[in-house]
Amino acid sequence: MKTYKIDNSKISEFTKRSNNRVFKILAITTVTISILMFPMTRQKDAPAELIYIMLFSLLFTTIIVGFIYLNNKKLTRLTAENLKIIIDENSITKVVDVENDPRLNFLHRFAINKAKNITSDIYYSKIDFDNIKPIKKKNGDLWVKAINSNAFNGEHIIVVPKELTNFDELEKEVNNRLK
Repeated sequence: MKTYKIDNSKISEFTKRSNNRVFKILAITTVTISILMFPMTRQKDAPAELIYIMLFSLLFTTIIVGFIYLNNKKLTRLTAENLKIIIDENSITKVVDVENDPRLNFLHRFAINKAKNITSDIYYSKIDFDNIKPIKKKNGDLWVKAINSNAFNGEHIIVVPKELTNFDELEKEVNNRLK
């Protein structure tokens, strides 16, 4: 059995990559809301105060989105520090043991519980080698999917980040097991 973790010197690289993805989603959402709100202010009988109400709601939304982003940054870092990929004779397993980390705040615990309700695979996932589709590389990461994987909610999918120590060794090991 071999265990792989993210190298401490590469945790910031991993979190930056992940947080950039989240930031893009949040920015696109905020801009889309703005674009959808603007035509309402130009309607014929729209009250003059409507533009101020919409600007206030947009500002309020931006502040909330900012707090979500900042909270996600810390949770991503904690996840990276606690991520383990384990390869044994028959399977590959992803374990993120973050629940007992004392640095978690209320919002982190809430997000973890919500994620577990959506899919249990987000913090623990095990896939047998005889149940794996051909692996793919996306953005340098290794995507290991089970035959019965669900791309919509991420069930039975293990994303192995390229920042793992001995990533190339792990990739060869998985490829050799699939042959």
